[in-house]
Amino acid sequence: MRSIAGLAFVCLAAPLLMAAVILPEWQQTLQTQLKNEQNCEVNALSNVRLRVVNGKETVSARAHCADKRAFDVSRTDRSKPYKIEECATNAC
Repeated sequence: MRSIAGLAFVCLAAPLLMAAVILPEWQQTLQTQLKNEQNCEVNALSNVRLRVVNGKETVSARAHCADKRAFDVSRTDRSKPYKIEECATNAC
């Protein structure tokens, strides 16, 4: 009986937990653009910089894809798409 109650709790709680993981607008837009243009499933973002410059929200970051590619991304205005540049492999 305990396992049925536990399973019922998980089934009822899952939608609430998933709703708590809502991404900010800029991140949703970025992930959609990367998926559509580069077939990139974003695993993580690093070097994220959010600023307001001359009253406009600017965003810059590095997006890391599930297939190990990475892209430097930036946007200087919410009404414009992100500028996306693939990171090249560097040898030091």
